[in-house]
Amino acid sequence: MSKGSRHLFRPGIAIGVLLSCAGARAWGPDGHETTGKLADALIAGSPAATQVRKLIGMSLQQASVWADCAKGVVKDKTTGKFAYKGAGNFPECKPFETPQEEARMAAFVSRNWTQCDPKSWEETCHRQYHYADVAIQHDHYQGGLAGTSDHDIVGSINAAITVLKGGHSPASIHLASKREALLVLSHYVGDIHQPLHVEAVYLNPQGQPVDPDQAATFDPATRTVGGNSIFDHGEKLHAEWDQVPLQLTPSHVDANEVARARAVAPTAGDPLTWSAQWATDTIQSADAAFSGVGFAPEDTHHHWQASLPDGYAASRAALQRTQVVKGGARLAQLLQAIWPR
Repeated sequence: MSKGSRHLFRPGIAIGVLLSCAGARAWGPDGHETTGKLADALIAGSPAATQVRKLIGMSLQQASVWADCAKGVVKDKTTGKFAYKGAGNFPECKPFETPQEEARMAAFVSRNWTQCDPKSWEETCHRQYHYADVAIQHDHYQGGLAGTSDHDIVGSINAAITVLKGGHSPASIHLASKREALLVLSHYVGDIHQPLHVEAVYLNPQGQPVDPDQAATFDPATRTVGGNSIFDHGEKLHAEWDQVPLQLTPSHVDANEVARARAVAPTAGDPLTWSAQWATDTIQSADAAFSGVGFAPEDTHHHWQASLPDGYAASRAALQRTQVVKGGARLAQLLQAIWPR
């Protein structure tokens, strides 16, 4: 089903700023940790809380950043060996910066580097697990679109659920243990609620939105890399969505936010259908990300400058709050469905 008519675009002014998509960190640590903290509160005293402690020995708040911290693992071009090189760069990763934990992150990344057969213009596999790029012309998540795959955020959550329930992960997402599955799940459930990790705008060189699923041949040059190729006066649009408001930081989570999370309606059906339902919900909630936004023609760095409508920041903050709360609630609901007793 199309929703292209729901988005209005107007032209902007182009600037050139170098892109570094490797620095993208969904929701940032604050958003992820708040999602984890809300889930911790909701499962407190339950069998799910017992299993979380048994498997990872830490809170979901702490665990929620592990999959991003693993992005600090790099492959040596000469030896082909994988090693964690992110020590000291991000305070939230400090609990994982021990020889044993760094080796575990390196093992995860090495197993999930190229086995999903990434195309020349795609990131390594473990980075692709964090998102889907469903074009704004669609109002539902479904397989077979230009921005979806068996190893996108939906497939990755399902792989983690399968492992936690005693099954084996698919070849394209190799999770070695229940511990590893829970670590990534605590992060991916946050990611699927970040609008720019599920919905994407594809642009032609003139800055006009195009539907990649209507083109005779998909043109990867139309990708905006989750908003990392779109700039708002020097700031990546993706980064602006990652930066949650102060009231959404972990230290500001209070009983009112926990109550909001507790009131989130349960997802219906088999838990293996939940991630697709959540992706669809995020798409349908994401109008604030692109409605009224205009784009200048592409510049020489393959970037587009955005022109944002009045009230954009306030709309963004409101949606961020809704999505982070949903993420915490749904992570708790999922874990309780996996471990009901």
